[in-house]
Amino acid sequence: GNQLHADFAKAVQLHAPDAEKGGSDSQQWYNYMFKAENRKDNSTFLKDNQAAQHSTDKSQLTAATCAFGQLTDVGRQSLTALGAHMRALYVDALGFLPAVPRSGDGNGPTEDFYLRTSSYTRAFESLQHALGGMYPNLPANSLLFRISVRPLNRENLYPDYRCRIMEQLHLESTAKSIELFADEHAALHKEVAQIPSLCKIFEKELKRKAAYMSLFVWDTISAMRAHGLPLPKDIDDEFITRVSRMSAVEYLHPTIQSNKLARMQIGPLVRELADNVVSAVEADRGVLASKQQQQPKMSIYSGHDTTVGPLLAILGDELGGSPSLNAFAGPMWPPFASSLRFELLKDSTSPYPTVQPAWAGDLADHSDDLSTIPPEERIRPLNVPDSLYRWAPGQTAAAPAVPFNPRATRDYYVRVWYNDRSVQLPACLDPGAHHSKLGSTVCTLDGFFKQIARFVPSDDEVIQERRALAESQKSQLSP
Repeated sequence: GNQLHADFAKAVQLHAPDAEKGGSDSQQWYNYMFKAENRKDNSTFLKDNQAAQHSTDKSQLTAATCAFGQLTDVGRQSLTALGAHMRALYVDALGFLPAVPRSGDGNGPTEDFYLRTSSYTRAFESLQHALGGMYPNLPANSLLFRISVRPLNRENLYPDYRCRIMEQLHLESTAKSIELFADEHAALHKEVAQIPSLCKIFEKELKRKAAYMSLFVWDTISAMRAHGLPLPKDIDDEFITRVSRMSAVEYLHPTIQSNKLARMQIGPLVRELADNVVSAVEADRGVLASKQQQQPKMSIYSGHDTTVGPLLAILGDELGGSPSLNAFAGPMWPPFASSLRFELLKDSTSPYPTVQPAWAGDLADHSDDLSTIPPEERIRPLNVPDSLYRWAPGQTAAAPAVPFNPRATRDYYVRVWYNDRSVQLPACLDPGAHHSKLGSTVCTLDGFFKQIARFVPSDDEVIQERRALAESQKSQLSP
């Protein structure tokens, strides 16, 4: 059996009965906390906290001990189930992926997938178990999966938290977001302060009115609920829903409000996604001739809620502008094991939209001056080459001599799914920007490009924007 988190399971079993023996509600809550000030090198949950250490717990630190922030058995089950769902869809139902991945050259890593994860152990394990769900019964050592991990200075799966300029911009944007939902924000934080368990644990955050107060609370109670741990008596499903939504307001809504913040947070990853789409189209056209340029059938990125959230924001999956959170039906904080799927579709038979979007006329040949167009006015990302539009059927290589044709991508569409809910991209609502039969959630490729174009900066633009923001923040601090 899986013993990797045996200590964590034992801790849960030992602490769960405490409430029945008369333990205080706040002490019961504290048993499941591992606060930042208690985390030291080589420290693990419940080992440095004598107040939370159960008197009968004689377990010792081992390689199986569950460290802070790692995947639990419940998490493993969730990711395995996600992989099984992907298999049911893309292997069994659609036949898009092979029943057994093919290995390169007969014994090399499979070429069907591009796999990447952040350097966090839980992200790596998430990818491992998702793959296990997709291909559950592979014989040992029968197939290699090449998994890419980038060094920190090149990571784009989550915002660069070392960037003080981005951090300050996010705090400023968070303040503006909270103003939009001021009444609910104040009411919720008042309730948090009145719940003894929460007040004890988050006393410091409450006193300094921390910008991400709801998110701190959500991180704890969502994990407890997911593992079936007893919640304090004053916390019910309605309260948890409100905390989840306010967490999204505090952290995700600022990304919706500020394109500059969005570019800094997730722009490099959006640029990579656009590269993937371009490569897939070129591979379908036969433009990629060499073996080194073969396109994988599926790319899987294992990231974080701080990956999924900003991506949802740039895709236009907005939280809404209602002054009361009870009135909007937008997304809450991404739940555990959330997934975003980008599907590139091709349809050469259905009539292409006869009406062109109002912005279609701007799809001109900008090979020399696209970077001079302000990001908010761009129709396609900087890294989408003109060669994508200089193509004719039967052509096997990019040919600059072919005239620029704005409708050269007319057979290709993009559909985005978030936890099996199709995402409506605002740019694709425009007449002529979506599939004529399947509706507005199936975007034309150009409609998809239009949606993400303003979030893909060049390297020079990143430097210029950060420099301008730094000067602005410096001037605000000057007397």
